[in-house]
Amino acid sequence: MGLIAFGGYVVIDDKRLVDVQAEVVRVSRVDDTEWRSTVRFTTLEGKQVTEDLRPSTRKPQTGDRVEVSYRPRNPSAVHFPEDGQNLYLWPGIGLGLIAVGVFWIVWYNRSPR
Repeated sequence: MGLIAFGGYVVIDDKRLVDVQAEVVRVSRVDDTEWRSTVRFTTLEGKQVTEDLRPSTRKPQTGDRVEVSYRPRNPSAVHFPEDGQNLYLWPGIGLGLIAVGVFWIVWYNRSPR
């Protein structure tokens, strides 16, 4: 039940995100496949924000204009829009594991011993 509630929260919270254009001010390598970008953008309230994004496979160049999503209540919670889609992965995996577990329990209890 907790995973279902968390999944619902993520879906509702994701609809509250604001998409804005940001300027990439720095890009650094995290490992062979991921990069950390630092972006600067202006919120809808006019506040200038500079934040590091979570590591991503996306590698923009310094000075590029990119679209980012942020939470109005917490502009520090900023990410590339396509990276936010990963938030749906874990509740989906959790629900899938619960369904497999329930199926296995029912199947195991049906067979004669």
